Amino acid sequence: MATAASAARVTLFEDIFEVTALNPEGKKFDRVNRLSATGTTFECDLLLDINCEIYSLLEGEKMTLVLASTLNLDGSPDDHTSYNPSQMARNEPTLADNYEYVMHGR
Repeated sequence: MATAASAARVTLFEDIFEVTALNPEGKKFDRVNRLSATGTTFECDLLLDINCEIYSLLEGEKMTLVLASTLNLDGSPDDHTSYNPSQMARNEPTLADNYEYVMHGR
């Protein structure tokens, strides 16, 4: 598991958000929910699309959102074009190890 110090090195933003509405403008896609949420620390608003077949959240639930420059704990950049499963095969820890649902890319 990644250490807090190494995770902090690549973290650009982190807050806990409470889901205030699901699909506030109606459901547009079968496998996607649009979440409306409010940050508990910075009181910012968030609209986020997630794959609800893989990970579902309900109104009133809380989630942690982290924006990071890379998933690599040493801070080395990702190529941003593809997921690299060979990194997992080598058992190298990544920031993704700390979370249940991860979106990665541009």
